[in-house]
Amino acid sequence: MALPTSADEIWPRIEKWPFGVLSFVTPKGASRSAGVMYKVKDRVVYVLTGWDTWKAKHIRLNPNVSMTVTIQRLPIRIRAVPPAVITFAGVAEVVDINDVPATSRKRSPGASTTCRIRVRSRSRPRGTL
Repeated sequence: MALPTSADEIWPRIEKWPFGVLSFVTPKGASRSAGVMYKVKDRVVYVLTGWDTWKAKHIRLNPNVSMTVTIQRLPIRIRAVPPAVITFAGVAEVVDINDVPATSRKRSPGASTTCRIRVRSRSRPRGTL
């Protein structure tokens, strides 16, 4: 069994992988999750979405989220070895795309209401690599 790694070892792995699962809660207390593409800048995760999406609406009402990212353990993919999982709790806010660092600003083609969900880690990312 692998030993837990430090945040300094985990964040570079999170930065390399562009896909994760963002989990949040609806106003009625139901859990939801969405697969998201993201970028990381200074250990803050930025998720591209639209202002009127369900995830943006729910996060505006309850900013407590969880983020899970899978990281490939080996340089080649082998079915018998599942990917490592990194997860952390965070506080999210929906921000205008112009309030995001330029390196994290990629608009969706044809989207006029694009925004970003900014997720700041509230707990140390945990995982085993």
